[in-house]
Amino acid sequence: RPVMKVVRLLQDMQQELTASLEDDKAVHEQLDCWCKTNDREKTAAIETGEQKESQSKAYLGEAVAKMAELKSKRDATLDEVNRDEAAMEQASTLRMKENEEFHADEANLIEA
Repeated sequence: RPVMKVVRLLQDMQQELTASLEDDKAVHEQLDCWCKTNDREKTAAIETGEQKESQSKAYLGEAVAKMAELKSKRDATLDEVNRDEAAMEQASTLRMKENEEFHADEANLIEA
C-alpha cells in the first residue's frame, strides 16, 4: 500500500502538472497573440509618425520659402512707397514754388 500511495501521489502530481501546462499554454498563446498584434500596431504607428514628420518638414520648408518671398515683396513694396512719397513731396514742393511764381506774376500783371 505505501507504493500505491506514492503512485497515486505521482498520478495526482502528473494531473496537476498537465492542468498547469494547459493553463501555461493558453497564457502563452494569449501573450504571443498580444505581442504580435502590439508589434503590428506599433510598427504601423511608427510608420505613420515618420510619414507625418516628413510631411511636416516639407510643409515647413515651403512655409520658410513663402515667408522669404513675402518678406522680399514687402521690402520691395516699402521701397516703392518710400519712392512714391519722396516723389510726391518733390511734386508738392514744385507745385508750391510754381504757385508762388504764378501769384507773383499775377500781382505784377495786375499792377501794370
